[in-house]
Formats: sequence, structure tokens, C-alpha cells
Amino acid sequence: MLTVACYSGYRVNERPVAFTLSNRPFKVEEIIDRWYGEEEVYFKVRANDQNIYLLKYDAYQDCWDLVFYQNPGKLKVLPPAYQRGHPPAPPVQRGTGSQSPFVLN
Repeated sequence: MLTVACYSGYRVNERPVAFTLSNRPFKVEEIIDRWYGEEEVYFKVRANDQNIYLLKYDAYQDCWDLVFYQNPGKLKVLPPAYQRGHPPAPPVQRGTGSQSPFVLN
């Protein structure tokens, strides 16, 4: 079960400030991103557990959903190839002849 506490400024449920997920409370420390759908508003937030949550507010039904959860500490990102002992790939050479058919004038 998800419940969301919101800041309401010039409109109702303007942004989430805290939420409870499975009886565990979380404080929103940062709104990383937000975007608008036709009837929904999406909030990508970092909570006080340092995990990232994607919350969706459906204004038509006046309800919140958890769309996505990510634990950044568990992500393993490979370093660029040259840092692993491989030389970087050479740059791609573009021809100087005729213009590409995909270029619009």
C-alpha cells in the first residue's frame, strides 16, 4: 500500500514530500525530475534511504502509484574501455564527397 503526503501550493498535490510504502515511512529528500502526462504527473524522487522512486499521481482518479524503484548502490557501471586497458576507438571519418541523403536543407 502506498500513501503520499504532498505539498499543496498554488494547486492540490503539487509535489510529494513524504510517502509510506508497506507501512515504512520515507521522506522525499530531492525531486530529481518531474514530467506531465495527459492526466498524470510523474515524480522521480530520492528518498531518505538514498534509493530512487518513480511516483505517478493520477489527477483524474486522485491516486498515487509506485512505478519504479532503483537502488543506486547496487548498480555496477563499467568504466570506459580505455580505463580497462583497451585503447579508445578511432573517430569515425566522414566523407567529403556528396552530401548525405539524410541532411535536410
